[in-house]
Amino acid sequence: MARTAIAATAVGAAGVDPGGVAVAAELTDGNSFTWTRSRHLYVVNGDATPLTVTVQTPGTVGGQALAVADAEFTVPAGGDLLLPELGPEFRRPDGSVWIDYAGADASVTVAVLDL
Repeated sequence: MARTAIAATAVGAAGVDPGGVAVAAELTDGNSFTWTRSRHLYVVNGDATPLTVTVQTPGTVGGQALAVADAEFTVPAGGDLLLPELGPEFRRPDGSVWIDYAGADASVTVAVLDL
C-alpha cells in the first residue's frame, strides 16, 4: 500500500488545538507530508506501548554515497511529542517527508503543523 499523506494546518495568532486537527497515523505503511522548513510533526501515542517515530533521510553524502542516518524519536506510552524542525536533508526528490512508526499498534494520531 502507499503512504498516507497528511495535510498541514497553519498555526495562526489564535493558536490551534493539535488534537483537533490530528488524524490516525498509518502505522503499517507510514505517512508523508510536504516539506517546508516551518513544518513540524505532532504525535500522540494513546497506546500502552512506547512508539518509535522514524523520519527517513533519502540522501547520501560523499563520493562513496554513504547513507545519511534516519532520525528516530521516542513517544512514551500515553504521551505526545512535537518533533523539532526537520531540515532539507529529510526532503525526498518529490518534496515529501516519509514517516514510519514502530512499537505501538493502536491509538496513534498525528498532525502536521506550520509554526
